[in-house]
Amino acid sequence: MSDDWQRMSALALGNGIGSGAIDPRALTAYFLERIEAADRDHAIYLRLTAARARAEAEAAHARAAKGMRRSPLDGVPISWKDLFDSAGDVTSHGTPALAERVATRDAAVLARATRAGLVCLGKTNQSEFAFSILGLNPQLGTPPNPFDESTARLPGGSSSGAAVSVSRGLAAAAIGSDTGGSVRVPAAWNGLVGLKTSFGRLPLDGALGLSTSMDTVGPLSRDVADAAALFAVLDGRVGGGTRPAPDLAGVALDRARFALPATIVWESLDPAVEATTRGAVERLRGAGCIIEEAPVPEFGTAEDLVGRYGPYHAAECYALWHDAIETRPNLVYTPILERIRSGGHLSALDSERAKQGLAEAAARLHARIRRAGVLLLPTTAIGAPPIAALEADIETYRATNVAILRNTRLANYLGCCALTLPCGHDGNGVPTGLMLMAPPGEDERLLRLGYAMEPVLAAA
Repeated sequence: MSDDWQRMSALALGNGIGSGAIDPRALTAYFLERIEAADRDHAIYLRLTAARARAEAEAAHARAAKGMRRSPLDGVPISWKDLFDSAGDVTSHGTPALAERVATRDAAVLARATRAGLVCLGKTNQSEFAFSILGLNPQLGTPPNPFDESTARLPGGSSSGAAVSVSRGLAAAAIGSDTGGSVRVPAAWNGLVGLKTSFGRLPLDGALGLSTSMDTVGPLSRDVADAAALFAVLDGRVGGGTRPAPDLAGVALDRARFALPATIVWESLDPAVEATTRGAVERLRGAGCIIEEAPVPEFGTAEDLVGRYGPYHAAECYALWHDAIETRPNLVYTPILERIRSGGHLSALDSERAKQGLAEAAARLHARIRRAGVLLLPTTAIGAPPIAALEADIETYRATNVAILRNTRLANYLGCCALTLPCGHDGNGVPTGLMLMAPPGEDERLLRLGYAMEPVLAAA
């Protein structure tokens, strides 16, 4: 049975622990051994927390033997992006500039997961300071996308190691962060489900930041049921919480209403990505979904505001990390250093104008979605490019970063929650995703819709 553990969902592993078919100690040892064998250059996991993982697995075994499991995921090993503090361990935000930073306590979401019995395998690689959607990290290594064996392609970022840890069977699931698409892009390119939660829904205490107005925590998982179970844990619903996990049953697709934005997000798509995502839309129509094209002028408004006043989130990042990057700028990858420093040139007036304008546009968009239906759009406009091309040319790096961010960052700018679902593969065999967007606070609604849509999208 252990030969299948790396392919099983987190909930299936949890069920095996609950039934006595899986010993969480053996399960944790299995994943640690796989990581040691497959990640010798530490491009996926920057560091393992092996002693902690074994101790947590031992405790999970004892609870299971007594029938006192804390949650359906008690004893299941997962990975954590290297911006979540874990007590006594280095949390470096994926950069050598913070390589000596040792956390004194667990991040709030990690503490919740630990109370629910999950096992912490270690800290996964990411773009430095989480400030790139590509997942490229020349400083610490870039985990290649596992779906193209002939060409080393981007994993997506900034939660690059998180996604690859799951797609390569080195964790049952992963926890990442999303400020402009950093859960959704790597999830899409690794054939995973990725949830961008509503801003403020999950605590950021102990999570190293990029943007104080847009950072969110979210799971990357094999399926929607796992994403919902992890969301419940991170939200404090299980493992000591009082609220139930989301009920995923009961959505009838023949009464589900969606809108295809007629602005920006379906433009200039890579032909293979467009064919795959439009094919997914047609399968949903065939399943009875009501899908109509709708104008979404707020997308253009958001792009115009940020273009006019500047990337206010860069100013927030510069305020957070000014001392770290200016003390030792030679330790930060040049394109990342430039992006963070660009925030130092923004005025407070322009930043506030951008935020106020976006808040007004967000209110209009949320009302529009409630009238027209949850939005459906491609998660990314293009497939995963080769790593070498971006490492060799900074201008290509910059242009590609902007192109990949285009669709996902709209949810962050406009205060939406979003969910990406696997819907097929591009011309290079790399997965691609279909994204749902809804107003804030509708995370559970997206999970229920995604759960109903999942088998339809899988029938490619």
